[in-house]
Amino acid sequence: MVVGSMVMPKYADPKTIYTPKYIQADMLSEHGMNLTYMQAWRAKEKTLKFSRGHPVDSYSRLPSYLYILEKTYPRSVVKLQKTEDDCFLNAFVALSTSINGWERCSPVVVVDGTFLKLAYRGIMLTASTMDATRGILTLAYAVVDSENNASWRSKFKKGHLELSELYFATTRLYTLNEFNERISKIKEIDTCVKAYLYDIGYYKWSRVHATVNKTWTMTSNITESLNAVKASTDYIHTVIDGVKYFIVCLQNKRCSCGQFQLDELPCPHALLDLRHRNESYKNYCSPYYTRDSLLQTYEIPIDPLPDESK
Repeated sequence: MVVGSMVMPKYADPKTIYTPKYIQADMLSEHGMNLTYMQAWRAKEKTLKFSRGHPVDSYSRLPSYLYILEKTYPRSVVKLQKTEDDCFLNAFVALSTSINGWERCSPVVVVDGTFLKLAYRGIMLTASTMDATRGILTLAYAVVDSENNASWRSKFKKGHLELSELYFATTRLYTLNEFNERISKIKEIDTCVKAYLYDIGYYKWSRVHATVNKTWTMTSNITESLNAVKASTDYIHTVIDGVKYFIVCLQNKRCSCGQFQLDELPCPHALLDLRHRNESYKNYCSPYYTRDSLLQTYEIPIDPLPDESK
């Protein structure tokens, strides 16, 4: 407790990383005290308990915290689920401000998770999307008790770098021919992985099979070498890129490269066509990327919660 009181200022900022090893080093250099690792660890635990309270107490305060969220942000979706013996199972929060902003963003949700490393382990899940400037808008988050959650398994081993790189390259392809070629390579490396990806459903992870346009991908290499534009009709043109030919249809906002219709932004071939016609690209971009959409995404402010003492 004495050592804990001496290092307490180090934990004033929750973002500060101050491990037992740091406590050992500081106590030795500043006070000549040679602590064991366990002594330093117990000092850290005493300090955290005194300054931040016990983790059990924070779980017991969840209902009141979620209640304040609902009152502060009406029309939010807030859920707390417990086990039969009244233990924490999971919590889910989607603020009304984020729900409203989602209506102005592209219809692609990215779900990610991380394992919590505190005394009571669990899983933190977030659902996010991208706004008009590729900024990340968090739609919802959830905390799940790891002991009550099914174990997660990965088909990609850490050492299988070639397979991992091949998979991520396959997810970004624009044409079926390229996709089938890459899938064949994955099958050559590991038939089980190919079968696993098929069972999941290609439409869930492959851009070319997606049922909605994954407009969160905003890369567009307009510096590639393009040589000529030939008109077929008033709105269909042939773009020659080296030895390759690409057909651009401005009326339907499509290109044979696949990028125009899937990203919902003019591809390099469409941009050259528009430049040749002296026409602005703005009319051929998805409304998700407009200034108005960006402003409307965040038009409802998120105010801080009221002081707990009040």
